[in-house]
Amino acid sequence: MQKRTRIATFGVILLSSSILFTASTKTANAWFFDPFENMVETALNSIENIILGLSSDIGTMADRILVMSDNIGLMADRIGEMADRIVYTEELMLSAITDSGVSSLITSPTEGSIVSRTTPVIITLSSQKTDYLLYISNNADMSGATNALVQNSDTSIAWSRVTDFATGNKLYIAVKTVGGTTSSDFSNTVMLNLQ
Repeated sequence: MQKRTRIATFGVILLSSSILFTASTKTANAWFFDPFENMVETALNSIENIILGLSSDIGTMADRILVMSDNIGLMADRIGEMADRIVYTEELMLSAITDSGVSSLITSPTEGSIVSRTTPVIITLSSQKTDYLLYISNNADMSGATNALVQNSDTSIAWSRVTDFATGNKLYIAVKTVGGTTSSDFSNTVMLNLQ
């Protein structure tokens, strides 16, 4: 019996020591690995929160981009309408200008041409108008100008004033076209050299 008691005692000691060893190992493992587990768990939770926040932000941004693209489309439509209105306005202005004789340019003679004091100059207008008011001045700003009506492109009557009017060897001319009851603004001013 003594052998049995010894074996039983040994078994109880062995069993108790293995329980104690297992318990102490778990405590030791828990003590060693707990901070690491907590750190990893905290990091994973942070990453998960960031990802969830980003996905929410990305969804919001996608919604805003869609709204912005709709707004850009509306702006493009409005710009198109404005461009159409501008073109229409320009067409109206052009038809009004063409009808009233406005917007003529002197295309001949050109700036600096040499012309005779006595021989009438032949003037060509961009609008092809044959009736216009010819202005003759000694000043580039057309101040102190004299004028005469030119009909059927015949400048002889108007040019007859040059001899008495010109004070030097340079002379400036401009025209105003006439249409119905309206006349245009001055055309371009052309400087001529008299001989």
